[in-house]
Amino acid sequence: MLSSLLRTVARRNTRSRLLAGLVFGAFFAFASGLIPGSLAGTATAEELVTVHTSSQGLVFQPLADHGTLLLTVAGPDGYSLERTSFRDGVPAIDVSGLTDGVYQWRLQAQPSSATRQRTPEDGERSRRNAGPTPQSGAFSVRDGSVVDSGRVEPLPGAAPVQGGSGPQAATEELFSNNNLYVHNSACIGGDCVDQNENFGLDTLRLKEENLRLHFEDTSNTFDFPTRDWRLLINSNTNGGPDRFSVEDVDAGTVPMTIEGDAPDHALYVTSDAALGLGTNTPGRSIHSTSGNTPGLRLEQDVSRGFSPYTWDVSANEISFHLRDVSNGDTLPFVVHAGAPSNSLVVEADGDVYFGEQASQDHVSLNIRTNDDDNFAGLRVENVGTGNIQTQFANLEDDWEWRQTFREGDMIFDSQEDGANEWELDTDGNVTATSFNPTSDRNLKQGFDAVDPAEVLERLAAIPVTRWSYRGDADATPHIGPVAQDFHAAFGVGADDRHISTTDADGVAFAAIQALYQQLQEARADRAMLLQRLEALERCEP
Repeated sequence: MLSSLLRTVARRNTRSRLLAGLVFGAFFAFASGLIPGSLAGTATAEELVTVHTSSQGLVFQPLADHGTLLLTVAGPDGYSLERTSFRDGVPAIDVSGLTDGVYQWRLQAQPSSATRQRTPEDGERSRRNAGPTPQSGAFSVRDGSVVDSGRVEPLPGAAPVQGGSGPQAATEELFSNNNLYVHNSACIGGDCVDQNENFGLDTLRLKEENLRLHFEDTSNTFDFPTRDWRLLINSNTNGGPDRFSVEDVDAGTVPMTIEGDAPDHALYVTSDAALGLGTNTPGRSIHSTSGNTPGLRLEQDVSRGFSPYTWDVSANEISFHLRDVSNGDTLPFVVHAGAPSNSLVVEADGDVYFGEQASQDHVSLNIRTNDDDNFAGLRVENVGTGNIQTQFANLEDDWEWRQTFREGDMIFDSQEDGANEWELDTDGNVTATSFNPTSDRNLKQGFDAVDPAEVLERLAAIPVTRWSYRGDADATPHIGPVAQDFHAAFGVGADDRHISTTDADGVAFAAIQALYQQLQEARADRAMLLQRLEALERCEP
């Protein structure tokens, strides 16, 4: 039945809506009877859809093109459904496999783009209407089928519905211009039992098929408020929900409803204005209690003209998290249970610190860890194809440095000349214009003289070979000693696996001095030999 109903609706989408409504209305009236508006949502000019039902489910025929329609359904045992994709593009609910009970549904439009952009005048509490109002209703499932909602309980004084007790025959009407005093208890309604009503502790009892308490304000002078209100007890349609509701009669809305079987303390307000949701002992101004992941949903619909979007804030024994529901249920913010104090702090001046407040002034971002793991610290990961970049800038003085990680290489550039001032590739090669190690006398201590000749002799004994680094796919050739030989010869540097440029320069300087000394000695010897040669030449006849 539901499949044929869907096919019928799909075919109507290609015809005029007027003809489609007549054809479907005739079919549906023949099949199962027209649906009362209070349950299925009979369409008006302001509603999104016309609701049609069969024993197998509900079909929602759109009345206009409002873009994508979001269907939300909630039911017994925590049942929840959200869907925007439907067969033949027509929202529908198939009740096969659903648990018996009352289900609430809600349809809201989700246009592809906002009908207006947010402006400063809108603010966060703007109440201007600019979009279609969501439409909602209810249905009941019993033994795997939708309960026939075509039967409505009669008004007081009407013939009783089949299976109902019906109103008692009225013997007389009572009208008094004076005050009315009733000692003990009073029963009002068509099903009150004459003289045999067992009131228990009830002072006032309303008793009949349709229980309504109407508050009609007849003020008609000056600007006194005149709005009428009504208390509604249960639906008057077959299969409708058990509920206690407050109706705004003038507006035609039901701003508050409590469903039947709501648990104890579903809504509890204490004497000091604390609100408990699921608890009668709220520990904070608002306290929500649930057996599984209590949370708060923040849903923006299109009723004000903005794009629909939904966020969830929830928590459990694993984490506190912010869920971007409209973006595939992603979790952009998560705090795991057991996180230490001050894990994330934003100060009044906008400074941010993780783990501890900055110990020095003028620090806007401070990260402190207390972890024995070798990899504790900061990690920035790009799961896409672009580069990772950090920027350091002073807009007032017009300077900027950028640190870029590109294909594994790390680059520093000043953005002044368009060139990279410093590069480090994944093979450990550093490229820069020049390197200036610190060599300030005021920063050094423990000066000891060295023997340049000894340095030269040791340097001459160190093997100098041609080689390439392991792991270098290009096998780039290099010439030089190994750190172990250098350290064994001179005993300088942090370890025997590295050669500091400062030490290499120092050894080179000492060796140059030794060579210069040898050169000076050679020049002196040459000068002496030249003098002796000249003397010998003068002695010749």
